[in-house]
Amino acid sequence: MTSYDSLLEYTSSLKIIDTHEHLPTEKDWAAQDHDILAEWMRHYISSDIVSAGLKAEIMDRDIRGTGLDVHEKWKILEPFWNATKNTAYARTFDHVSRDIYGVPGINSRTVGDLDRIFRERRQNSLKGQSYYKFILKEKSGIEISIVDGLDGKKEFDRSLFRCAYRADRFLSPKNIDEIRITANLIGADVNSLEDWKNACEIEIDTKIKDGVVALKSGVAYRRSLHFPETDEKDASKVFSEIMKNRKCDTSPLENHMMHHIMKISNERGLVIQVHTGLHEGNGNIISNSNPELLINLFLKYENITFDIFHISYPYQNILAAIAKNFQNVMIDMCWAHIISPTASVNALLEFLDSVPSNKISGFGGDYIPIDGVYGHQKIARRNIAKALSIKVDDEVFDLDFAKEICRRLLVDNPKRIFNLSD
Repeated sequence: MTSYDSLLEYTSSLKIIDTHEHLPTEKDWAAQDHDILAEWMRHYISSDIVSAGLKAEIMDRDIRGTGLDVHEKWKILEPFWNATKNTAYARTFDHVSRDIYGVPGINSRTVGDLDRIFRERRQNSLKGQSYYKFILKEKSGIEISIVDGLDGKKEFDRSLFRCAYRADRFLSPKNIDEIRITANLIGADVNSLEDWKNACEIEIDTKIKDGVVALKSGVAYRRSLHFPETDEKDASKVFSEIMKNRKCDTSPLENHMMHHIMKISNERGLVIQVHTGLHEGNGNIISNSNPELLINLFLKYENITFDIFHISYPYQNILAAIAKNFQNVMIDMCWAHIISPTASVNALLEFLDSVPSNKISGFGGDYIPIDGVYGHQKIARRNIAKALSIKVDDEVFDLDFAKEICRRLLVDNPKRIFNLSD
């Protein structure tokens, strides 16, 4: 047995921690009435297909919509699918088709069968036969998934999930109505920036009591990750303008509120997950999400554990240098394995040369469609086994130590970082 075969067998046996998902509750998923192509095109592969040339409005109207059947949709998708099936996004669903649906790939002959099976399983879920447990537990070998988006859903299944909470809503409310809606949900009276800051603290403390294991920031999708410290007077002026529904530059308020959230988190020793690197979708300013922009926060808030997402691709070398130097900065490989398996293997080889191995979490599916989680974890286990086998074959590690590192990445590190021992 080769070192790769041995390590793949070992990684495949592990019940792993999934650091990041966007899954709806199973109840919400089962209640939907779209076909399998609309389901799979909710995330990632649709971006590659648009990048390959399909107009975004056709994706939204015709593929994600309900006006066409799956065969009509496939006629539109097929040339673009063929152009993108080399990518890991497409490979994810090739694994799903074969291993979960028992169908030899996705094409004009199989799409009808895929849709039929998909609809049957959704109906079975409504009858109490959990598809989520089938995918996450039985097929994917996942012990717990941390989900961004379930914090307000009291009915989520704690045998499957823990939650991360987004406090980004407090950075820059769009208008007075948004302020009032948030304040009413919290039960707070907000008339000033000080009131808003108090409401933010109340909400974070409530979420901690509810059991969230981390805060999450996805603000890099709309602005730079550099948050200079800003005077409260300047931030208060912006807040007053928003209360009057006047348009203004909101960056002073955003910067001030980010530091307020950091202070709260620092006092409570929280974990903060931060989106860095590539943006999902088509067209954005990639330099806004360079992890180097966060260094002032890493320096100032030493009691926060910063879990830096997506290996910061394509800034993985910068992230390696930062994680090497900062005790409070962790590397999270969520999403990365399907952005580029090759980049992920190479990044892990570098991380293991430069960064202590207790600082790396090896997998997070980062999917909306539940099927994608299976395909992603399969690719991730292969990538990790491949990187560690290279270290073994190069006589850097022996096989036992390589297995120990596999376990750290996929189980022990995320359990410790997110305090999942219970």
